[in-house]
Amino acid sequence: MPSDEELRSAILEHVEHGGYPDSEDVAAAELPPSALPGLLEAIARAKEDVKSEIREISREAAPDVDGWIAQAKQLQADIERSRATAHDIVQQAETGKALRASAGDASSKVALLEKELQFNETLSATLERIRSISGILDNVQDAAVQEQMPQALEQLDKANDVLAHLGPFKTTRVVDLLQERAAQMTAAIVEIVTECWDALLAVDTAVRQVTIKDEVQRGEVQITINATVEALSKLNLLDKFASRFSRDFENTILSPRLSPGDFGVPQILSDGDVIRISGHMGDTSVPAALSDLQYIIEYLSTRLPSSVSIPLSEKLMPSAMSRLISRWLEPSVPTTLNGLQDFQNILSHVLILADTTGDLGWAGRAELIDWVDRVPRTWLAKRKEAALVNVRRVCFRGVQTRKQVERVETQTISRGDALAVTGNGTDDDWNAGWSDDESKPSTAHPGPETQNADGEEDASAWGFDDEEPQASSDTQQQRSKGDDADGADEEAWGWGDEDASAQAAPPLPARKPKAPVVHDGETRSRAAERELTLREHYTITGVPSSILEIITQAVSDAETLAQPDFSASPIAPAGAGLYSIPTLVLAMYRATAASCYSKDPAGNMLIYNDCTRLSEELTAFLSEQKQRDQSSDLPPSARPSTRLRLDPDIAAIESFGKRAYGKEMESQRTILRDLLDTAQGFSNSTIHPFAAECDNAISMTVDRIREVNRQWKDVLSRSALLQSLGSLLSTVTNKMMNDIKDMSDISEEESKRLKRFCDEISKLSELYMQERPDGEKADMTGVYTPNWLKFQYLAEILESSLADIKWMWTEGELKLEFEADEIIELIEALFAESPHRRSAIAEIRRASRGR
Repeated sequence: MPSDEELRSAILEHVEHGGYPDSEDVAAAELPPSALPGLLEAIARAKEDVKSEIREISREAAPDVDGWIAQAKQLQADIERSRATAHDIVQQAETGKALRASAGDASSKVALLEKELQFNETLSATLERIRSISGILDNVQDAAVQEQMPQALEQLDKANDVLAHLGPFKTTRVVDLLQERAAQMTAAIVEIVTECWDALLAVDTAVRQVTIKDEVQRGEVQITINATVEALSKLNLLDKFASRFSRDFENTILSPRLSPGDFGVPQILSDGDVIRISGHMGDTSVPAALSDLQYIIEYLSTRLPSSVSIPLSEKLMPSAMSRLISRWLEPSVPTTLNGLQDFQNILSHVLILADTTGDLGWAGRAELIDWVDRVPRTWLAKRKEAALVNVRRVCFRGVQTRKQVERVETQTISRGDALAVTGNGTDDDWNAGWSDDESKPSTAHPGPETQNADGEEDASAWGFDDEEPQASSDTQQQRSKGDDADGADEEAWGWGDEDASAQAAPPLPARKPKAPVVHDGETRSRAAERELTLREHYTITGVPSSILEIITQAVSDAETLAQPDFSASPIAPAGAGLYSIPTLVLAMYRATAASCYSKDPAGNMLIYNDCTRLSEELTAFLSEQKQRDQSSDLPPSARPSTRLRLDPDIAAIESFGKRAYGKEMESQRTILRDLLDTAQGFSNSTIHPFAAECDNAISMTVDRIREVNRQWKDVLSRSALLQSLGSLLSTVTNKMMNDIKDMSDISEEESKRLKRFCDEISKLSELYMQERPDGEKADMTGVYTPNWLKFQYLAEILESSLADIKWMWTEGELKLEFEADEIIELIEALFAESPHRRSAIAEIRRASRGR
């Protein structure tokens, strides 16, 4: 335990200095009661020590404290003086506000007095102006009453000017009254001026006359036109009155004179102040109209002041020029070279009229000069328009005219060809047509043969293939290839596609081929070659010759205008433009042909014939023109053969004819397919009512082909007719063969009916009979119908026994027309399963592999 002394020391240390004892024992000891008296005594002594120390310090710092107290008292006195000064300042500020308020009130009173004074002065001046305006208006009224228009308008302008400068008094009632009175004066003056104008320029539509006076008497006052015009100008009404007079003059005088009628045109008469129209004059020429118009212009320019005539011309001349150009000048432009001298006279009158309007300062000169400058273009445009109108007319009329034309073509062929050697072994030229080897298209055709949508081939345009129907089996097999193909036929050989290798050869004659050139030193065997001449007739309309006439006339006129004699002609610059007319004419024909030929059942075939004929004649025309140009005096660049570019147009005409032919063929093919589709594939040909439908389908198909033959017989050439009918018949036979091959099971009764159907179609071969020179008739069906022999074999198969079919395959020529799979499918459909059928099928397969 620490002693009481240690405890008192620790406590005093803590009280005085806030310290803690270093000894743990002292810090953790408890304070016993016995230590309290000593502790209190120690604290009391420490207290006394502190007081003694404070007294000592106070005695040492007393002088400084006194100084601080004195400074504090001085500061308090200064604060009191500052407070008193601030109070005085506040009092003085309050006094200044009252003084400023008094000064402001006094200033406002002064400003108000000044404004009142200014207002009184302004009011006095305004009242003086109002009095002046009233006096001016009185003067206006007096001048108006006396019809002194210049003075009245001058005073009225002065009054309006004063009214416009009344400032804030504009909205007052008295100013409104003055403005209303001024408006009344203006209206009165306008009325008087209008009466003067109407008296000076009087228009009487009833009698169709116009009176123009220099002056008019109104009471005791002489009113002149110049004074009236001046008054209207000041009133800003001159343009309005000039427009009204222009309209009335045009309706009364100008328009009737420039409007040609059935009974001529009225006559222009003038007598002093009056100009009128009366009766009818016999001279309805363009120079007379130009002379009358010039007279009218000169009359108005001399009778009216320039301040009226010039504005009047700006309103009168545009419509007059439009009417003159559209109704007189444009129709006077000739569409041919005839009448050029008269037209030159018209142009001279037009230039005189243009000079007159220019000298007088009138409007219209630019329009006339521009029209004269446009005369070559106008003439060319009218020429083109006339050509197109003629094409449309000749198309609609020419279709009604029919004529037969002959096509003669000579081809050198080998004596060994089928056409060179007839059935009796002699050489003859007979109208059956000809072609080269199937692998080489004849030069008589513009393109090679191609297969149509049903797989048949469009035969040569001019008749025979290389061999007769009894030709070698290899050739027959080549012709039968593609019979099973089915697709869409190309329509009309396509727009603009002239690729001969991709186009089907149309059946009608093309241009005549050139004769082969034999050079010196060349030799050929006369025994091995000969010339075969083909002569055929086909029908065309009057359209080709009419169109050729239009084209040749245009070319002839262009050549004439290029001559030196026409160098001074006003339309000579348009001569080169005539070479574009043939292209327009041919384009117009292509555009209107469909509607012109539509009423004829064989319209598309006539289109093809006409296009073929037209292309031949155009080609011949170009050749003849080229020969004529060799002796022409024109420069090479101006010769027609150099300027004409008709090869694309000829190609377009040929293509158009091909498309017409192709469209007609496709249409007929579609009809035939639709007729056969009613038989529903012949699958129920022995069941009622489908049997009757099949009979009707075959009957209608045969009748349709015969009807087409009747429609085309008098239009197409014989070989072209046979080729076209052969293509249609090929469509029918191919359709029937496909339908029969699609039948998986054919009963005996169905086989007999199908054979009868094939026989009905085979009767159409009578359409292809041609007579030989020896009097015998030859069946040309196989030549023009590529799958005809295959169709005949199919008919034989339908009624043949299994042994006969096997013999025709192994020993006959059936394998040249059919594939082994086709025959096997037919055998499986015709005959029931049996060892004989299996044996026949196996033998057919072996024979096909051994080929």
